[in-house]
Formats: sequence, structure tokens, C-alpha cells
Amino acid sequence: MLGAACSSPHVRAPIEEEPFVLSPGPPPSVREALEHPLSAAGGGRTPIQRVGAQRRVPLVHGTIAGRGTMLLLDTGAYDHLLEGWFAHELADAEASGKTAAVIDHANRTVAMDRWSEVSLALDGWGPLGTIRPLATRDATMGPFTLGIGGIVSPQKLNPGGAVVLDFPGGEMVAEDLAHAEARLGGHRVSLGTAIRCGTAYILTGSIEGKEARLIVDTGAAATDLKATSAPGRALTGRSAVARDMVAVGGAVTSRLISDATVILGQLKVRIDVPLVSDRAAMMRCASDGVVGMDVLASCVVVIEPNEMRIACD
Repeated sequence: MLGAACSSPHVRAPIEEEPFVLSPGPPPSVREALEHPLSAAGGGRTPIQRVGAQRRVPLVHGTIAGRGTMLLLDTGAYDHLLEGWFAHELADAEASGKTAAVIDHANRTVAMDRWSEVSLALDGWGPLGTIRPLATRDATMGPFTLGIGGIVSPQKLNPGGAVVLDFPGGEMVAEDLAHAEARLGGHRVSLGTAIRCGTAYILTGSIEGKEARLIVDTGAAATDLKATSAPGRALTGRSAVARDMVAVGGAVTSRLISDATVILGQLKVRIDVPLVSDRAAMMRCASDGVVGMDVLASCVVVIEPNEMRIACD
């Protein structure tokens, strides 16, 4: 169902865009799982910090192999990742000699190194067991300058329960489903329910009247469209040349759809939407783009095993 089908959408003031993408995106073709599933047994709670342009990049602090670092909270990531610069500084970790491939934000295949087993813990959340993470081969300037040592996929943190990303409250919490959903009641605008496909959660809405299937991606600073998608192709004439974006596979050229009307459930907002140059690809969980932190910064996101519910101030 088209998210624009509400009778009286709330209108939010325009938000200045700063196109900047850290997320590797969820590749449905890759099915490697963590050898030791993580669990937030007994619950967990950790503060969320927001940094970067307009304070859009959500980070938590944790330790990997006993070394402290900031970690990006990325619902667009299918697995936990290490940044290459940080992996090479870990005394207790080494490359296993095995590789894997992920699909980045522009549908490009990016080679990753599988590293040896390391421990992972989040401040206030506690130990999460051990993982055999993937690591990028090169450090991109964004994560390095922000001190980001890796990426955490929050949907993997509480199997069978819910993980709540409370951006207005500044915390991530593991809760049972009933308590997690109760948190949504205090927020006035519902973005609706995103349905899980593979490891991604996809929300249907519209951009400039064109229906769009968008991955909920807290690792992306800006909501965007892929240039090869149906709505992207339809709106190319509304776009102008813009600066490059940064993804795991390197720089991505983009255009910009200025002052675009985006409707998601009860939310109606006018923002600049990057049109990302991508490689056309057939995917089981195909999407037209992402919903980023320009929209999600004032929201509570409840991640459940099969769906995601979002409500915003």
C-alpha cells in the first residue's frame, strides 16, 4: 500500500541536506551468518550519540577485542563490520585469509576480508559474545575522521525480542515486544510499518508522487533514490548535478532533486533528495533507495524480528 494514502499528513519544515553515506547496504545475495549469534540476554541499554553534519550520524561506544571505539548504528547493514584502519590496529585480530563480498549503496560488489574471532561489547549493554567480522580493505575518510571503528547492525542484537532506537531520547534499548511497541504511543506521527525482506526493512512511501520502496537506513545521513529505480528514472529531469557521496566502495556520483515532497505514512516533508548513480541489479529484496537520518532523527524505531515500526515527533 502506498504510504501517501493517509488523509491528513503532518508537514515538517524543510531540512538542509548534507549527502553523506557510510552504509554498506544489505546484500540479499550474501547469506553468511555470525557463527555466534549475539544476544541481549537480560536486556541492554546504551547511549546514542549523534555527530557529523546536522548531528545525523548515530554512534554508540563499545569495545572490540578489548579496544574502545565508536560504532555506527546501521539498520542498512546486513552484518557487523570493522573499518579497515581499526582492524589493523587490533593486536588480537588478524585476517583469516577468507574473503566475502558485500553490495554497497550503489549496487557495486565490494571485497571484504573475514577476520579472526574477536569479542564485542557495547557500553551499558554488556558483552555480546564473539564475532568473526568482515573488514573493509581501505579506510574511507568519513569513518576515519569521525573515529568510527566499525558498524553495528542493530537488528542482530536481540533475536526474538525488539531493539528500540530512541533517537529523541538518545538511547538504544533491548526490550520485549509489548514494552517496545508501547514506546511508539508518545509520538504524534507514524511512518507506518516496514516489512523485513532478507536483512533489510522496507518502507513504502512516495517521492514527488512516485511510489518508492525505501530501505530504513540509519547509516545514511540523507534519504535518497537510486538513479536506475523506476522513481529515480522518472525524476531525473527534476534533478541537477551535485557533489559525490561516499559509500564503502568509494565515491558515488549523484544528482540532487531539490525541495522534493516525501510522504511516509502520516509524515509529509519537503527535503532535497540525492539521486545516486548505481548499477542496475536484480535483487530479491530490491529497493528504490533509502530513508535516512534526515527523516529519522526525531523518530523512535522499533525493530522486531519480521517488521519495523516507526513513530516521530
